[in-house]
Amino acid sequence: MFIMFAMTSGQMWLHIRGAPFAHVDRNTGRTSFIHGGSNMMFVAESYIIAVVNGVIAFGFILMADAPKDPSNINSKYMSYGGLALVVVFFSILLAIFRMKHRGYPYSLLF
Repeated sequence: MFIMFAMTSGQMWLHIRGAPFAHVDRNTGRTSFIHGGSNMMFVAESYIIAVVNGVIAFGFILMADAPKDPSNINSKYMSYGGLALVVVFFSILLAIFRMKHRGYPYSLLF
């Protein structure tokens, strides 16, 4: 499962290209973990994307496993918690995509 999230986040492309972990601006000293353009990616960015994808998958697992025991009160909270995870973290994923592609018009929460 970890290999799947690492490969879908672009980790292999970064390993082949030898991309830097992050970027430190010399003037301000500010560290950027997400590159602003669509033609470059940092290693830290792939870690962030892998974690976000993992949390979204976990949210879907919670929603899928919740109806197995409908008499249990925790299954309702498990379903709502899974839905909240999917909505919030998919919104974060869209926000990161909008950072990289400035003209992308759609967003969910952020």
